[in-house]
Amino acid sequence: EIRLSLVGSEMCIRDRSNYIPFLNPHAKILYDEIIIAFKNKMWASVIILSLTIIDNVIMDERSLNYIDGLDLNDFKRSKNLKWLRIRRNQILHYEGPIEGFYGSNDSKNALKEDSKKAIKIMDVGLEKLFIRTSNFI
Repeated sequence: EIRLSLVGSEMCIRDRSNYIPFLNPHAKILYDEIIIAFKNKMWASVIILSLTIIDNVIMDERSLNYIDGLDLNDFKRSKNLKWLRIRRNQILHYEGPIEGFYGSNDSKNALKEDSKKAIKIMDVGLEKLFIRTSNFI
């Protein structure tokens, strides 16, 4: 398994992640897709897939076998998840003519930086949700 994460200010790929074994088959496929998107600098896709993977996990009733309900509620109400949902919606829902993404003159850099943050939110959030389970394996 591989893991996307931040090292300093740059993104890198690590060899393992504690939560991957607990993802359902659909989320695992999306995880493979996010890696491909990142490697190919498809920043908007990375942002969209980050939230899609999170939503897939938190909406899967079988995840409740592995996730503490209080941890899940904290994550659902977190500022980071709210930020990610807003960013994803800004990409998917056209709000009228503006210059670049989010009104930025440097759309590629804005999307790249936001994709780094999106992956970090996904990675840290899912790691926290599954930490108790991974400690017992």
